[in-house]
Amino acid sequence: MMKKRILLGALSAVMLMSIMAGCGNSDSSGNQAENGKQSTDNGEASKPKMKLMFWNLDENQNTDSSVGIKALKEKFGVDIEFTATSREAMKEKLNLLISSGEIPDWWKEPSFTEYDKFLEQDVAAEIPQELIEQNMPKYMEWLKRFLGDDPFKYIRKDGKIYGLPVIWDIGIDGVQLAFREDWLKKVGITKTPETLEEMEAALTKFRNEDPDGNGKKDTYGITAAGENIESMFSSVFGAYDAYPNIFREKDGKIVRGEIEPGAKQALEVLNRWYKNELIDPEFVVNKGNNVEDKVLTDKIGAIEYYWWAFLPGNAFLGGEQWYDKLAKKYPGFNFAIEGGIKGPDGKYGISQYNPAYASGVMFGKQLEQDHDKMIKYMQIFEATQFDPEIYEKMNFGEKGVHWNKSDKGTVEFVPPYSDEKERKKIGIGGYSMAGSFNDYEFQTSYTSEESLRQLAKDTRAKGTRNIDILAPFNKPIYNETQDKLKQYTLQNYIDFITGRKPLNEFDSFVAEWRKMGGDQVLAEAQQVYDENLKS
Repeated sequence: MMKKRILLGALSAVMLMSIMAGCGNSDSSGNQAENGKQSTDNGEASKPKMKLMFWNLDENQNTDSSVGIKALKEKFGVDIEFTATSREAMKEKLNLLISSGEIPDWWKEPSFTEYDKFLEQDVAAEIPQELIEQNMPKYMEWLKRFLGDDPFKYIRKDGKIYGLPVIWDIGIDGVQLAFREDWLKKVGITKTPETLEEMEAALTKFRNEDPDGNGKKDTYGITAAGENIESMFSSVFGAYDAYPNIFREKDGKIVRGEIEPGAKQALEVLNRWYKNELIDPEFVVNKGNNVEDKVLTDKIGAIEYYWWAFLPGNAFLGGEQWYDKLAKKYPGFNFAIEGGIKGPDGKYGISQYNPAYASGVMFGKQLEQDHDKMIKYMQIFEATQFDPEIYEKMNFGEKGVHWNKSDKGTVEFVPPYSDEKERKKIGIGGYSMAGSFNDYEFQTSYTSEESLRQLAKDTRAKGTRNIDILAPFNKPIYNETQDKLKQYTLQNYIDFITGRKPLNEFDSFVAEWRKMGGDQVLAEAQQVYDENLKS
């Protein structure tokens, strides 16, 4: 998705690549001295160290001289071996190895459908929950922040756990609504709009009162990318508690926002806005890049997007965000940011993404008989992702040699290591090992300026958490039907908004949606909810 691609690009300097475990059956030397360290017994020769294997996905990365890898070896008393491959080849390689009976020690982030397949093949190890809790306490705390007290609810099968869940934690509350504050002031509005009525008044002025001051009527109130139902004017639908294209629960019943009565009310508002030229008429054909261009070329006064784009880059991820680009042109520039816009009943919100975007990290079946090795992997995952000392050495090198903290609290590389190529030569960066457990609150403490961190925290807190609660579960009927239903909904919504189809046909749209597979989809979704999430 456009949104996630921009995020990943912004993070590339710090979290370069995801690493998957290497191949090979569990080393027989895994059962050894406590903590995996070398030991001697009455003069006996030292036992060999436990060998852990990881794949290096970047052929330009030096794994031999990495201070982070050296620190891991010393801390955990293990040998670490890398196998080079490409990101694209990982999945195929994994399947080939499993089909040949050579099950890797671990692999990462299969889809939920693939997760079920691996369980059917009986190639994945059960992971005792107590081992996770004992060896990955910081990871557990992070999961519970976003998945609640039972972070294993999406991957538990028959009461057993076969994966370490992965989440994209800023997806759960990332999208917010922003207004250009300079435009609000230009048209005489001193208060950030909080209701639909106030928003409509602002959008009307953005269209008619020349907020960019160029003497032309060439500005619009709001735009969107007309390719995704769930993110198309989501704040308006949220004002009526209807969230298209996601599964939600209301009073124990699973609902879909696109066919709820609130959706019709939202479409009535959007149709009125479109008729009054408040909505960019090109929203129908807009892609992600088009939306960004219109924001940055002063064509749009309000937009739904990820909140960090509305702040200085150094407030969160680093890099140059929308805010920075506009602030270069307009000193003192700001976005006025809201988590949504209130409807007639005071409800508000925006569709977000379920943070559980993939199943997690799975261990090979052989590690059921080698918990020492499983534990060692867990400890390394925990250290490389949540332990400041190891995380810093893995990603930035030796403090005082390769980097220092600037007076603003951000990482500042020491020349020549300010050049990423020079860092790769000595193995700095890219070794997150698990490559999956990204706690952005922790990681951005290295990329955000101390003076701006509270701004980022306060802005994020405005976000709502309206997610597809069934996204992680396998739903065969929905999988077969979703494209057809989505395209049918998208075309009808665009027709309703633009007036090509009258809104008195909304009930007919709902009836047809149900007839073409929607009823079966809802019945399946209810069953999945009842079996997995209903308390």
